[in-house]
Amino acid sequence: MTNFLPTASLESILYRSELLRAIREFFVSRKFIEVQTPVLSADTVVDRYVEPICVSDNSLPMTYRGDRNYYLQTSPEFAMKRLLVAGMKSIYQICPAFRRGDRGRLHNIEFTMLEWYRVGDNYKDGMNFLVELIRAIFDNPVLNCVNKKFPLISFCRFDDLFCQHVGRSFRGLSVGEFREIAELRGVKYPESYCVDGCESDWVDLFFSELVQPKLEGVVVYDYPVMQSQLASCGVDDEGNKVSERFELFLGGVEIANGYYELTDVKEVRKRFEQIAETRSKGGEIKLPVESRLLWAMESESGLPLSSGAALGVDRLQLYLLSAKSIDEVIAFPIEYC
Repeated sequence: MTNFLPTASLESILYRSELLRAIREFFVSRKFIEVQTPVLSADTVVDRYVEPICVSDNSLPMTYRGDRNYYLQTSPEFAMKRLLVAGMKSIYQICPAFRRGDRGRLHNIEFTMLEWYRVGDNYKDGMNFLVELIRAIFDNPVLNCVNKKFPLISFCRFDDLFCQHVGRSFRGLSVGEFREIAELRGVKYPESYCVDGCESDWVDLFFSELVQPKLEGVVVYDYPVMQSQLASCGVDDEGNKVSERFELFLGGVEIANGYYELTDVKEVRKRFEQIAETRSKGGEIKLPVESRLLWAMESESGLPLSSGAALGVDRLQLYLLSAKSIDEVIAFPIEYC
């Protein structure tokens, strides 16, 4: 066993400490409260493409365990929103998160997530707050971002970017038309997409292959409704229904993902059920549709109007240090644990 040393340099590990300090200073200065929520829970975020790690342990008393599985959390979202229902207003958390099967240059099964919510913030407030955070990090003298100038961040609609880089809007395209564009642009696609691939699969493929690599300092907003997850929906200037969701891209990499939060519990339950059905058809593991978040949202107080976002700390550090792989910014990736 010779792989006991960290893959990240000691300088990178020390830099992580200063980065976390800068993040905390930013949120404290804006009167946010740092919270901690469980990493292990019977609830888990229900997402079409995110796979949690299921933990089976019969040591839990039946009183607590029942017939439910427990999961390492892919995000602290559910528990943090329960705190909003309980009355907290501005909260953030820096915590480990886990996603099964994610391993590569930009992925490790365990990673560090920064997540925050502020009651009263609208869609535009959420986007501006994210940019404000990134600017504060770049301006922090301790982090000494001499090799990285703060990018001039632009705000671009999803549909506009799609049209610019793909050649036409995704709206109304058939599977055959998606396939023709893919072959014309040299985009490889699974053959299953031609049989049971949904519109969201094709749009996500084109965006990741043709649009995302070109994004440097861009906040993308007004996502397709089919990619809403837990974001509310609105109408853009052209009358199209859109998801009030935004993402920040630096160096062609997704750094943060935010929502103007959906508060309609009936709609949330409907989306969970639709995702569960799609996952079942795709052969993915079954995830619990019911959760304490839904019960909290059904309470008298409900989930207040708010904006929230999640940011990948490892990816942000990778960008700041011009590193090539996530292994350069985390001490011990999964192979070294």
